[in-house]
Amino acid sequence: MKSRFYLPILFVIACIACEKKVHREVKLPISDSTLFVNTPIKYWIENQEIDEASGLAASYQNPHKFWVHNDSGGDNVLFLINAKGNGFQKLHLEGIKNRDWEDIAVVKDGTSSEIYISDTGDNFKWHSTKFIYRFKEPIMAEKPELTVSQIETIEFEYPDGRKDAECLLIDPITKDIFIISNREAEKHIYRLKYPQSTQQVNTAEFVGILNASKEKPTDDKASRQDLFITSGTVSNRGDEILVKNYKNIFYWKKSPNETIAQALQHPATVLPYEVESQGEAVSFSQDFAEYYTITEKGHRSNAVYLSCYKRKK
Repeated sequence: MKSRFYLPILFVIACIACEKKVHREVKLPISDSTLFVNTPIKYWIENQEIDEASGLAASYQNPHKFWVHNDSGGDNVLFLINAKGNGFQKLHLEGIKNRDWEDIAVVKDGTSSEIYISDTGDNFKWHSTKFIYRFKEPIMAEKPELTVSQIETIEFEYPDGRKDAECLLIDPITKDIFIISNREAEKHIYRLKYPQSTQQVNTAEFVGILNASKEKPTDDKASRQDLFITSGTVSNRGDEILVKNYKNIFYWKKSPNETIAQALQHPATVLPYEVESQGEAVSFSQDFAEYYTITEKGHRSNAVYLSCYKRKK
């Protein structure tokens, strides 16, 4: 009798303990954009160490490949995969840790390139300062693993209190760094103007409000969470910008005479996107012929996949 009474209770407790927050499946209208196809090509990620993908960026020193990193608390490692989700190469980053890595960018610098990692996640606003790590992108060739030790640390604080942020944008022309906040009803844009200090704490400059992903007073908790800004990417010409939340991918064409912050305050175009299970990252391909997204973790199978949206000719 006693065992029959407790078994259902234990089952319920086990289910609650294992439950993972899943964002609502939202059916989106077909985008009006004529730039990219509506239906992506999907590739399963071969490397099962990529199990909480939070950042994705096209490599320049390793053609047709992408850097991926896991979310908070993961190893201080970047994974290198090809455009079909295959590959097991790893880049170890010495002397830093993954407190809450949320986004990554690769920026061309002449014939070389630099990788930026945004350690700016802070769900509970515990940390007064945040970090962006910058280092020269290595050529992996066929090496299964490499270690990088020469890493610059850009430590910064916000001018208006502690923030959680997941979107990193780098202007490839000016090398200014832009961060978009995550949890406000109106998402704030901050700039770290180049050259950023690596010796003392920088103060980010508030430069505007994102003209997309705004909450409404009537939004419930689930709707607000779906509007969190989770990633972004900039073309290496600096003229195209993508910003992602859990429901949409927003696109801006930047004029030569305006900054990234100014462009983000214009109305956005909504690009095609099939809502993913915990999909947090977005990146252009190296040649900008497509953009890619990646799931953080699969809903049922726990498999992670890469989605490719090709540009229309």
